[in-house]
Amino acid sequence: MSELNYEELILLDNFIYLRWESEKNALIIDIVNEILKDNNLDKLINKEENCIVKMPAEEWIDTLEKMKIKPNLKNLKLHNLKSTNDGFRAACFIDDELNATVVFRGSSSKEEWDDNGKGAYEYDTKDQEKALFYINSLEFDNITVTGHSKGGNKAQYVAVLSTKIKRCISINGQGFSNEFIKKYSEDIENNKYKIICINCKYDYVNCLLNTIANQSYYISTELQINPFFYHKCNILLDKYGNLRKESKRAFFSKIINDFSTSLISDLPKELRILVMEGLMSIIEAFLCRNLINENIIKIAGGTLIILMYGKYFKYKEAFAISYSVLEMILVPLLLWKDFIDIDETHSKEKYKELQRKIISMENNVLNKLGIISDKAEIFTKIKNNNNLIDNNRIIKNIQNTLDKFTKSLYDEELNMQ
Repeated sequence: MSELNYEELILLDNFIYLRWESEKNALIIDIVNEILKDNNLDKLINKEENCIVKMPAEEWIDTLEKMKIKPNLKNLKLHNLKSTNDGFRAACFIDDELNATVVFRGSSSKEEWDDNGKGAYEYDTKDQEKALFYINSLEFDNITVTGHSKGGNKAQYVAVLSTKIKRCISINGQGFSNEFIKKYSEDIENNKYKIICINCKYDYVNCLLNTIANQSYYISTELQINPFFYHKCNILLDKYGNLRKESKRAFFSKIINDFSTSLISDLPKELRILVMEGLMSIIEAFLCRNLINENIIKIAGGTLIILMYGKYFKYKEAFAISYSVLEMILVPLLLWKDFIDIDETHSKEKYKELQRKIISMENNVLNKLGIISDKAEIFTKIKNNNNLIDNNRIIKNIQNTLDKFTKSLYDEELNMQ
């Protein structure tokens, strides 16, 4: 049997989100047909709460029908399925020649979204370690591993740290922390040749943190009403189940990646924890709860208040700085449709207007930080910890990052000439 192609792996990445159960050696085609019987699909969809699995039933039917016409998928057998109450889910499929493909599910629970945030400041997260344990428990070598979103991050993680992996295909997977990059620099260098990232051109999540892929492909999709819907992996395929047309990386993708990574990386760990947990909670709310018309900044403030209550800090300056940083990270997201419009139209006038909006929004944040700097004590002591945070140094670093961001936007305007 030939190696599974990108389209087939993307379909498996969708398939793993449904919490189906089956016996060892069951054919995928039989599992799919059983799901499509009676109202079994509705039952599976209703099992889940607040997650990507909640996409409309007609989209699920479309995905399952596409699986049925892929010859390589029809002949796959389920070898192993691991599913836990905290959202971790992985499956190992084999073909007639015992070639193994492992699929990791993306975030589907509050615990896993919290783990996503930890990926910005930890060497290894619990979910990543679970994925590695799962891979190493299998009797196969030369495994193909894949996953969407957090599943893609897990797939890349095991590709770096397990000798059992032959190739890794990550779909819209987020990157890794500076700590991970430093700790595993040699392993990354030796294994990154295995890693391919396939991203929706306008996906926000794959812009976050450090990429370790040897190759990245960006795919044009149909335009989406909700900017977070560019994170869905089923939109990468056309109505025939083929991968949509490859495109160049969106002009703003690298700018935002550099901006967000620098802004987060320059923070003390305690503030990084707060900002990233806040950011992941917001992404979870808008992607999984479909809060299209809600005020993102208002939700950001409420999220931080909840996170801070009795958890990290006892000084209001820490909240104010974290809130300001989160506001700045969210600025590109608030203007995501504008960025996409410019990428599609190449309009210089719209780009200049976008720059004015960004500068105005960032200046508002800088003014708040200036007030904080004037009123705050120079140092903030972290609750239950003797560490001290230098507020003024943090604010200066933030200002420097914003200056670089503004310059990058200006340089891109020159490239449009």
